[in-house]
Amino acid sequence: MLIIFLILLGWTVVYINLEQKQEGLSIDELKFSVTDTASIDQIIITGNEFTNVLSKGSGYWKVNDTYSLDPSMHKVLMSVLNQVRVKRTVPRNDLQKISEDILNNGFKIEIRSASEPDRVFYAGGNGISLSYFMGEDEVPYIVHLPGYESYVTGIFEVAENDWRDRLIFQTSWLGIKTLDLSYPGNANNNISIRAENNLYTVAGIAKLDTAGLMGFLDKISYFYTDQYIDAGQVEAYDSLKKTKPFALLEVYSLGMDQPVKIEFYPQIPGDNVILGILKDEQMCLFSSNRLEPIFIKREDLFVR
Repeated sequence: MLIIFLILLGWTVVYINLEQKQEGLSIDELKFSVTDTASIDQIIITGNEFTNVLSKGSGYWKVNDTYSLDPSMHKVLMSVLNQVRVKRTVPRNDLQKISEDILNNGFKIEIRSASEPDRVFYAGGNGISLSYFMGEDEVPYIVHLPGYESYVTGIFEVAENDWRDRLIFQTSWLGIKTLDLSYPGNANNNISIRAENNLYTVAGIAKLDTAGLMGFLDKISYFYTDQYIDAGQVEAYDSLKKTKPFALLEVYSLGMDQPVKIEFYPQIPGDNVILGILKDEQMCLFSSNRLEPIFIKREDLFVR
């Protein structure tokens, strides 16, 4: 009886060990972590409806070889790749179901690096709190960022426009060559600024409020959009685009190959953003609270 008991005990220990490994009690916490994120040259994110290629060339990151990558988004992505940890494996009974869901509805992540072998994994989740990463062995793991209640997979769901650098232009009051802020409905409010002999002149103003001008130029020195949107994305803005803009801004500054032009459209009642359209027809949304102070009139620059 003792021998039979020892045999059964031995099998029980083996079974428990197997279950512990399967249920994530003995796992590689760093399985999906990238230690040297600085060496990453390219990240390819493929979903059912899009592929976003983030790549580094000559020190600059690009989105789909077309747009500059937003620095803050780049920082968040690299932090996720570095800090992500395996929490546990998924329950045995859910393994196949979750694995198939990740492959069918999740995202394929390919990481190419100058100093490490290429890496491939898949990401999925429930869209709220649970995030799953899975290697090519098709064994899914629940992952998390220690210390944060974050939906880790959400970073891979980001659309192309949201990866883009939101900075439209950056200048200083010393760098502006020309600036025109015009109002199609009232030309008397137009502002036309020119740099001449290291001084600024404003058309139609003999006695210029220099402090007021510097304050205005400071407000537009770092000009960014809150969100890029595409035609067809929001019907209300597609309709608004067909109307006449209430203001136009054109800025030409040192470092620019050509002037930046933006048309601004009337704010939709109850909305908290202002629609702007760049000269390449790109639609942008700007927080109205942040943007409204730039719409000054020529008389605002008169010496009082």
